[in-house]
Amino acid sequence: MEHHTEDVLTSLTSLRADLDRFVADLREGSVPVARQRALAARLIEVGDLLDEHADQQAAGHNGHGGGLTLEDLDDR
Repeated sequence: MEHHTEDVLTSLTSLRADLDRFVADLREGSVPVARQRALAARLIEVGDLLDEHADQQAAGHNGHGGGLTLEDLDDR
């Protein structure tokens, strides 16, 4: 697996770990605006990283040519 793919998987896995707690807190109405904005920034960063990864795959047809799957995340 290429280095950039590792970065994407690490970022997605880290974000996934925090999302369950965030969703539960948001349902309870206990998420301060600053925390909401912090998560929004992380989502944008991870989205940009994933977009770059897709661009690299499209250009080079390497790595996960069939696409990044949820099974890839389970390996983390």
